[in-house]
This record gives sequence, C-alpha cells and structure tokens, in this order.
Amino acid sequence: MLQLSDVQVFLEIVSSGSFTAAARILKMPKSSVARQMARLEQQVGCVLLDRSTRAVAVTEEGRNFLPYARRLLDHGIEAQNVLRRKGKGASGLLTIATTGLFGRNFIAPYLPAFRERNPNIRVALWLGQEWHEIGSGPGQVDIAIRLRTTASPEIGNQKLGEIDFRIVASPKYLELSGTPKTPDQLAHHSMIELGPAGKHNRLLLNKQDQAVSVAFAPPIQIDDPEAVRAALIAGGGIAVLPAFLIEEDVKKGALRTVLDDWRQAPIPIHVLYRTDVAPPLRVRVYVEYLLEMIGHTQPWRATF
Repeated sequence: MLQLSDVQVFLEIVSSGSFTAAARILKMPKSSVARQMARLEQQVGCVLLDRSTRAVAVTEEGRNFLPYARRLLDHGIEAQNVLRRKGKGASGLLTIATTGLFGRNFIAPYLPAFRERNPNIRVALWLGQEWHEIGSGPGQVDIAIRLRTTASPEIGNQKLGEIDFRIVASPKYLELSGTPKTPDQLAHHSMIELGPAGKHNRLLLNKQDQAVSVAFAPPIQIDDPEAVRAALIAGGGIAVLPAFLIEEDVKKGALRTVLDDWRQAPIPIHVLYRTDVAPPLRVRVYVEYLLEMIGHTQPWRATF
C-alpha cells in the first residue's frame, strides 16, 4: 500500500528538481529521500523518475502518476487536518508577503477582522521589496501577494483585481515648467521614475486604440511610491503613480493629473500559494477572506 510520506517525497523531488533540494526542504537525509522514492516505485511497479541525467527527469509513467499523487496527498493531509482540528477551525501561523504600500493600505487594516473570525490563526505579515519563495521552508511564506507576476504550475494564482495609475505633478511644478499636452512632451520634463536603479526608463501609454512609448532620462529615481509622492508634492517633477495613493492629494489640490486621456495599463494583483501539495486550511480560509473583503470591492480602483 502506498505511504503518503513517499508520495510527498515524489512530489517534492518533482517540484524542486533534485533529490538534494527535496531533502533540504523536507528536512531529512538525502539517503532517506532516495529510499522512500525507491519504495514508492516498487509499490507502483514502474520507474517514476529518470536518474540517468544530471538533472532528475520525470518519466512518462511519472507524469501520468503526478495528478493522482497530488490528489492522494491533498486528501490525506485534509483528512489529518479535520481530525486534528476537532471542530476548532483553522489554526497555526500564517505567513504573508507583499509590498509595503499594498500591505499597509489593503492587508494590515483587514487582519483584525480576519483574526476575529479565526482566533486560532496567528499572522506574520512581511512587507518590503525582498522576494520570498512560497512554501513551508525557512524564509518562505504561505502566501505572496504580488503585482504583474507569473507563477509556475505548482503555484496557485488567484487574481484579486487591477491597480489603476495616473500621471500627476504638483501645481508648483506645472506653473514653472508648463503642462505637457502630448505624451512625447514628457521626454522634455523632469520625470521621476518609480522603480529600482537600472530600470528601463520608458513609459507606455494608451488612449483608446492608440499606444505610444516615451523614453526619458529621469533626474530622480526612487524605488518607493510613497517617496515618489513626497517628491512630487515638493515640486520635483512628473510621475506615474497608483491612483489610490494620490487620490486625496488630487482632490485637495496638492497634485494635478496631466494627459488625462492617456493612461498606463492597469497592473494585475495576484494572490499566490502552493497547490502541488494540499494548502493548509489557514491558507484557504485567508484566500477566501481576501476575495470576500477586497477582491469583490477592489478598494484600490480609481474613482477619478
């Protein structure tokens, strides 16, 4: 009879690409990983992994077995969780990583209500530019909320919505430097670039069925949108920022929009979590909560 631990070893080898990486993630000796893999292949009666190449390759039989292996482990872990919870609901430490701006505005404010519903879940929210792998190993997180991303097949990808952008500047800057009337005029203004050093300084704008690309040399480049906002209000130039970040500034007159007919394409927001093994209940209930609380309402969408 198949053992769930052997199935988990197989899935981890496929996901990580090697016996060594799987052993590190599972925190077990490489010899134990090899032994359990051999036992699984003996039980199913065929070779699932080709070890003849420098990198482990999944055989045709292994590819056929893969979806069944995932379901086996999913159902086994879910059954174990049900028995362990004994009616107490989801529990454990939920780790979440996202950007500082999105986390401060749309994740942290909703955590108290989430914990009222799920008092046995503790939450660790990591904000910043650091890239965290998704998983259960050291330094990894249960859930990552990212913009403009692609995910590998073992990662669940739930779209939350899209973030709108606006081109803005302060009245002070526009009075001194003039207001651009066409996108190409932006190249002659002090454009503040939002992004890391070395980013390709090019702005793609759309107007109905038209699209233009504007190259510029930014005198100021900042990797934090709130810092860009501060530089704009001080008269530093023109920038493209998330609409929700500068909406109040526009309403109060601290910033003005320019080239209103031209827009940068919205950027999608995704919730990512592992699906090659059964996601813990705490992950599933949090994803459902996010969709309920902000996925449907999308409080970051522009209203101007």
